[in-house]
Amino acid sequence: MKRKTASKPSRIVAGEPDTNRARQEAIELRRAVQRRLEEGFELPFGKQVAGRWRDPFTEEGLRSEDNPVLKLFVSLVPKGGAARASNEKATLAVQTRSKLLTLDYPYIELNKTFLGALRIDCDGVFVSPDHLLYALEELVEAGAIPCLPHIIVGDRLADGSYHRPHLIFLLPPGSAVWKSSDKRCRGAVVQLFLGVYHGLVKALLGLGADPAAPAATMRMKNPLSPFWHTLTPNRHTMPTLSDYADWVDTRTGREALVRHAASIQSAMDLTPSNLAFNTLRDRAKALLIEWHFAADARMTGSRAALADHLHAALDDHARTMDLDDTRLPYIVAKVADHLALDFDATKLQGKKNRKRLLHVVEGMRRVQDRQKAGADYSNGVRRERSLEKLVAAYAVMLERSETLSPEKLASRAGVSRSTAYRHFAACQQICAIGCIDKKVGDAPCADHREKAQGETANGETPYGNADPEGTFREDGLVCDQPETEDDDLRLIEEHETWIAVQEGRNSGRQMPFGSSDVSDIVFDDHSHLAVTETANSAMVQEVWRSLALA
Repeated sequence: MKRKTASKPSRIVAGEPDTNRARQEAIELRRAVQRRLEEGFELPFGKQVAGRWRDPFTEEGLRSEDNPVLKLFVSLVPKGGAARASNEKATLAVQTRSKLLTLDYPYIELNKTFLGALRIDCDGVFVSPDHLLYALEELVEAGAIPCLPHIIVGDRLADGSYHRPHLIFLLPPGSAVWKSSDKRCRGAVVQLFLGVYHGLVKALLGLGADPAAPAATMRMKNPLSPFWHTLTPNRHTMPTLSDYADWVDTRTGREALVRHAASIQSAMDLTPSNLAFNTLRDRAKALLIEWHFAADARMTGSRAALADHLHAALDDHARTMDLDDTRLPYIVAKVADHLALDFDATKLQGKKNRKRLLHVVEGMRRVQDRQKAGADYSNGVRRERSLEKLVAAYAVMLERSETLSPEKLASRAGVSRSTAYRHFAACQQICAIGCIDKKVGDAPCADHREKAQGETANGETPYGNADPEGTFREDGLVCDQPETEDDDLRLIEEHETWIAVQEGRNSGRQMPFGSSDVSDIVFDDHSHLAVTETANSAMVQEVWRSLALA
């Protein structure tokens, strides 16, 4: 049997600089590990760590001693030389070849090939760690989650408040999920892992859980780091993925979670929250397209920096709109973080806006009901687009004094004849209101009837031969037509009468109120007059919306 000899001290070999450097580094590393074990951790001077200033402090011993939960966590960290860590979560890298020293850094990355932990990133701020623990216990009692997190790690300030904790649920030893591009990897198990993660996030949204955080990066606050305050409230119950799936909703996707989080954390109802989310998301997508194709410098930084730029731009956009709710910044933050994280230049223009109708289909269990809601929305969008094309073509033809008919309007607008017939009256009303507002409005009386009215080549006005009541004075001057409350009712009544004529409920032709003359607008062998009632801009928009959705 070979006799074991005592190790000899390392010697420096002359003429071998690389070898000497490696030996010297190994010596210093062993000394640092020995000092850490004997003297504990020490921050000798104040510095900026993990997003805030840290004063000098010391901590004796190792946190994983006599704690089986933290020992299991340590087993999920790659070996020394492969483990990535950092003082800031955005810049993880291999810091040292010693795993013991790596576990002192505030941010760490677990094994990404074998997923053994579910990390929930919580953006909430709590009065104390006990308040967070009490809220979690209530969720367990209510059946929202199967058990308490195995590890809670967050930043505890001098006033005792607990900031932005990470909730870590560990899988039983030997139950890690294999995530790899290898064809032998079972994709269904990986999808179950992601489904359980999203289900836990949904259950914890009320505590500030962040649905935009990625599920499988395995980056998290390090519970063994002396910079954090760590709790291990659950040392006995350790469910498997299948057990978690029996408790939480595994069918919820991240897009729906982000929208639910915006509603819950802004304290707004789902309908106004989701509508604001849609508006801001569309604006953010347009900004990303603009910045990307313009090679804007804002696209060259990190995803966190891009989210900050989006946040600032969306704040400015919200102030220019009617979105002045004080709770809107919560939604702005969710939209900015979500789109910055999901940004993909190759799919940017074709990316769908999923869950746009979340506030409509929420609670619908039947697929047929959801499909019908989607179809109704799509039909409404198509109607609005068709009406926009028709109104634009109608205005051009009216300006050129062309003979107007549904057939010509359909050809000019590029829509079907049936669509043109269906929206012809709407085009008459919208264009007539807009033209009169533009030509008359609140302007003073004109000096010459010909200049104010703008006669056409054949002597007719752009509105036909009709002389709207109250438009011209006896001396030939044009004055503002008085606005009355009956204008709205007259427009609506005329539109309903026109529909009745087309459906055959009434016979004869519909003439505008207060006029017996015939205009030059021809429709289905019946003469119609353009509407000449004056209306304000708010009324124009209301007529547009009501007719588009009719």
